[in-house]
Amino acid sequence: MPAVPPKFAPPRFPPDLVGLDPSGCLAQLASHELALVCAPVGYGKTAWSAALFAEARASGWHAAWLSVDEDDEKADFADQLAETVRSARRGEADAAMPGSDVRTQVARIAAQIDADDMPFLLVLDDADRLSASGIDLIDRLLRHPPAQLRLVLAGRTRVRVALGDIEGRGMMMRVGAKELAIADEEAARFAGNDKTRVFQLLEGWPAGLRLSARSVCLDALIDQLDAYLAPMIAALSVEERIFLQRLASVSRFNAELGRLLSGDKDADARIGALTAKGIFIEPVAQQPGWHRLHPAFRAILQRRLAVEEPEAPEQLHRAAARYLASLDMIADAAEQALAGEDFDRAATLIAKVAMPMIERGDLRQLAAWLDALPSTDVPALLRARAWVLMLTASDKTAAAIVALDTSGDANEARAIDLVRRAYLDDAMADVVETCDQILAAPDGVSDLAAAMVRAVLAQGALKRGLFGLVHEVVRPLLLRGAKQPFGLPLALATCTRASLARAQGQLTEAERVLRDGRPASANGLAAALIDAALARCCYERDDFTAAATLAQRALPLLDASPFQDAQIHAYLVAIRVAVVTDEPGKAASLIDRAELVAFERGWSPLKAMCVVERARLRLPPTIDPEAVLAIGDEEAAIRDPLSVQGRAFALLAEMRAYEAIASGDRPRLTMVADHLLLLASAADDAELRASATLFNILPQLSGRCDKMVELETVRFLNHAASSGFRRTIVDVLDVTGVRAVQNFCSEAYSSGSFLALLKLAEPSRRNPALEGGPGVAPGEAFSFLTEREIEILSALNAGESNKEIARSLQLAPETVKWHLKNVMRKLRAGSREEAVANAATLGLKLIEIH
Repeated sequence: MPAVPPKFAPPRFPPDLVGLDPSGCLAQLASHELALVCAPVGYGKTAWSAALFAEARASGWHAAWLSVDEDDEKADFADQLAETVRSARRGEADAAMPGSDVRTQVARIAAQIDADDMPFLLVLDDADRLSASGIDLIDRLLRHPPAQLRLVLAGRTRVRVALGDIEGRGMMMRVGAKELAIADEEAARFAGNDKTRVFQLLEGWPAGLRLSARSVCLDALIDQLDAYLAPMIAALSVEERIFLQRLASVSRFNAELGRLLSGDKDADARIGALTAKGIFIEPVAQQPGWHRLHPAFRAILQRRLAVEEPEAPEQLHRAAARYLASLDMIADAAEQALAGEDFDRAATLIAKVAMPMIERGDLRQLAAWLDALPSTDVPALLRARAWVLMLTASDKTAAAIVALDTSGDANEARAIDLVRRAYLDDAMADVVETCDQILAAPDGVSDLAAAMVRAVLAQGALKRGLFGLVHEVVRPLLLRGAKQPFGLPLALATCTRASLARAQGQLTEAERVLRDGRPASANGLAAALIDAALARCCYERDDFTAAATLAQRALPLLDASPFQDAQIHAYLVAIRVAVVTDEPGKAASLIDRAELVAFERGWSPLKAMCVVERARLRLPPTIDPEAVLAIGDEEAAIRDPLSVQGRAFALLAEMRAYEAIASGDRPRLTMVADHLLLLASAADDAELRASATLFNILPQLSGRCDKMVELETVRFLNHAASSGFRRTIVDVLDVTGVRAVQNFCSEAYSSGSFLALLKLAEPSRRNPALEGGPGVAPGEAFSFLTEREIEILSALNAGESNKEIARSLQLAPETVKWHLKNVMRKLRAGSREEAVANAATLGLKLIEIH
């Protein structure tokens, strides 16, 4: 077989250079005519197209490849296109003839493509190099495209072919830098220790990530990136290079700012021409007329400007600060003022945006600005610093509050200290009574402070089961939130409302409240609070993908926050999803990470969660449960569900139930369940009540006890299962070994019932120490109706007599009587009608008898 010319075959690439999965794109391309792949250098356009090419061939498509050269003449390109199409068909060379006109050439190429009913992928790599004659040929081919043609045009800039008709008919798909970028999860394989800064610099740029794997630090990485892009920069004119270096002073720019910084009177045209060259300039979303440079390209240009014009950066930053401030782009102006060391202007600007940024939970940027200022003695900045330090769980918070108090802002300092003690010190039970005093006399307290104090009061009322008070306290926060941008007080109010719905057993309502309360465009700490609670809702209904995404998005922001409940939600979901998806190592790493946070903050409830998760994974314990909450202190703990001890026991009870089952200590199990039930009653919490009820009947479910279970208990658990507490139940069943029971037909129960969840318990994850040994006989509880007994019960439901049942099931009358006796005993029924009614209570799906 003759060798394929290099132009007609894709180059080879390592598979990790491709960020976008080509398999899904091939299916999408099958319903389109054209894919336009456009991105700057190093984004893997050719690598992705090559992977798509291989995927197409593996799927049975015809696939042709042509790498376009700038020096291709008209005849050469037509001949080459014909040749690659012929090669893909493995046919004879008849697609083009010397001297043929363009129309004839296009017709013959189209005929080759449509020679059979198989899709035909044609990839033109570096299509932005097409000459005018080549563009004319492709235009003609696309004017009436062959039915089987799926064309991919890849290049750094937009290919100048006519796309109007194809785009207008919705038959074109676009693949750009955003789609080709490698996601952070995958990029972690390349980045070194400083992953966050590398991710921010590269934004998934594949070539940059590969270079980062060989870089010891960020400065070294920028050196390598500079060397990689040097040929592209060298190809620019001197004017273009200076223009870009000066624009690199700002994170985004328009034509007017471009003129101000560069002195180029025709900056608008210059920006357009450079964008057309595909050199890392892109429009800013939802801001018409504004553009930005890719962060890595910007860092390279800034370094070059500092070398070539050492005095220019400070002047440019100060000019940009003045211009941006005039447009009321205060945050951008503050950034520029700091970069230009115009600290007085920076302090004035930061003071204007500090409290709105704190409210939104945009703390990282604000904290960096405050740290960059040589002094924050301005009253507004003292207040901002105290809030930022508290909301980032800093050990400097107390000192900042004292400094604020000393400056004369005593009421604000008092309010911040109350919120600090409630969340960061986990002393909500001690401070909740003080909330009313501050709210009754809010003079000298910022609107944010009053709202945050109200959020503390609402959460305290929730934990103590005072649901009427929760609504009363939250309502002003909701009214306030309707009049201003989404922020922390509204996020806390939304989470409290959702927790209230969850405590009342209304998980669907809880999820609705959270989704309605979270703006799609929101980010920062406020959004992370809702994401953590949403993750728990998604996990309960087995949407593991959504749950993991939400938890992973929230955790980096929550780790540096004082909000323990949100962290417990996010960590618990992330850990258990990792277990469900068979990633025990990832789960163990998450537990380690959560333990560090728990010990750093001294948070007992988070420690309790870690104890439970280690027990579930059968990992060696690293925290003594007695140090979290002594068994002898349980009775005192459950008196106040808002107390640290009460909240710790609500989590730790699961592990103590496992211990009691493993040791066969039924009195201890009953005590744990009873304590949890008392705590649930004090908090009026349906989830805790469901867990306590489940703990009480675990011996029956696992066949370790033949005591009958009350039908009322099953009715309650059926309600808990159908109202959404699926994983709350299944996660306990997983560990406690209920699948050890024989002769249990879980498929006989309706999907909304508690007993149907037994089939979801995963035996591979259960703990052998919690299961009965071979000598343990199945219990004689209601849940173990045999398939024959279910058939008998179905016949009763159909109104059949014993003789009719014997005839339809081909059994002896005495055998029917024996089965019927067992059914009546197991269902605690005194009549046939009562047996059928009790079966319905259990959720049994009775067979229709014909």
